[in-house]
Amino acid sequence: MQSREESDRAGRHPDFGRLIRDEAADTVICHVCGRAFRSLGAHVRAHRMTAAEYRQEFGLLRARALSAREFSREQSGIRRARYRASEDAQARFAAGRAMARSGELTRARRAVAREQADPQELRRVRRESLTAGRRTQARTADDRTAAALGAGGFTDLAQALRTLYVDRHNSIEDTARILGIGKGRLRRLLAEHGIEVRATGQNSAAGRHSRVQLNDRAAAERVGARNITVWLRERAAEGATLRELAAATGRSIPWVTTRIRSR
Repeated sequence: MQSREESDRAGRHPDFGRLIRDEAADTVICHVCGRAFRSLGAHVRAHRMTAAEYRQEFGLLRARALSAREFSREQSGIRRARYRASEDAQARFAAGRAMARSGELTRARRAVAREQADPQELRRVRRESLTAGRRTQARTADDRTAAALGAGGFTDLAQALRTLYVDRHNSIEDTARILGIGKGRLRRLLAEHGIEVRATGQNSAAGRHSRVQLNDRAAAERVGARNITVWLRERAAEGATLRELAAATGRSIPWVTTRIRSR
């Protein structure tokens, strides 16, 4: 037996929640009669509906312009020109502009939206926006990884993963940084390529040495030095305290002491 929601859905227009456009002709199609128009605002009266009732009937956004793209642009241009030419219009809209700048208008709109059920189109737009955002993030991550592979001289991702993580014993953090990806994604990629992730705390001598070099390089870049150990010894000889050197390099006092005393 169908639920009420399933029954309602079955009786809906196949394009419920979507403004039907003919992009080639730059027109919009009436859900009721299937005819094409530059604007549906006046036409829907023939079906004994207001524009607001039409939007509600077919699950469209309350602010949805029921018109073709070029027609909407033309009307928007006309309204802007009238607004700029009319001091009276500017005065009438002054309060609205102030509310928009303060954020009060946005808060009021959200409050109304929470009280009313979301139309089908709004839910669809949100889903499409979320999906598009995820695709964009994925493409950006792929482009960043491809650039890192090229910079490292790797032929493909599998080679890079085995070289960096297995052969050179880099940590998860360092491997992710080199490839320009997140640690979570790196772990998934290692699993996909059949590479076992080392247990937490299981660090090789090569991995520890790699992290030491990275930390030294970061400290050197921070103070503008080529060799951090030489820089620390020179500053200490000039009278800088361990606390001052730690603050300058962004490291701890024991770290500074170890570098100064190393042979």
